[in-house]
Amino acid sequence: VEMGFLGLTFATSLIHQPRHRAILAIFAGPVILLVGAVIGGAVAQALTTNHAALVGCTAFGVAALMYMVCEELLVSAHESGEEHVWWIDLQVYVGFLFSILMEKLFDLFHE
Repeated sequence: VEMGFLGLTFATSLIHQPRHRAILAIFAGPVILLVGAVIGGAVAQALTTNHAALVGCTAFGVAALMYMVCEELLVSAHESGEEHVWWIDLQVYVGFLFSILMEKLFDLFHE
């Protein structure tokens, strides 16, 4: 649903562009998303035989997402002129680590 509304909003923002550029821009996003999904699926399928590589790739993706949240979204959320505070990022990372450790702890008790 979100991608649909995002596409609709993007398409309406291109109303003042030349028709051929607008059509190319409208179709480029979904095509690139589809190609990325196919490549990602192929890589994930290839990594199923190598558990360490799959865990490493997933860990990299999680770390990249956490970095984006901490460094980009939290900074833009505080655009009131205040300086970025390092301990807020630390709280996010510690909270994420805590949730992973709690899941591991609960798994130990349920075995």
